[in-house]
Amino acid sequence: MSNLARKLQQKQVTDSQLRPSIKKKAKTKKLSKVTPIEKFLYVSFIFACFFIGTKIVKTQAAIFDTNIKIQQVKNEVAKEKQHNSELKMKIDELSTYDRIWQKAKELGLKIDSNNVKFTDSSN
Repeated sequence: MSNLARKLQQKQVTDSQLRPSIKKKAKTKKLSKVTPIEKFLYVSFIFACFFIGTKIVKTQAAIFDTNIKIQQVKNEVAKEKQHNSELKMKIDELSTYDRIWQKAKELGLKIDSNNVKFTDSSN
């Protein structure tokens, strides 16, 4: 082979190697092209997702706090009901006829059947 043939062959090899790389670069530029409007839309979408996510977490925290307060109020109501029932039992114990009669005797009171008035509540 002559020098001219070798140079031609080397030039063809280098040309064929350069051409595909140039085409690849041009294709990648076309694929990665993002317009400013698309960038704005992407940023807006990310911001909206972040905002909505934060709002959901905040709402769930408020619901959790409210549920805790409701449970505390229910516990207080149950304690008050129990206290009221204990007081009612105490009232029932203290208002028995025998106890009233005993206290009257201690204070020096006597039963006088002429002084007892009876009212009929069915009228």
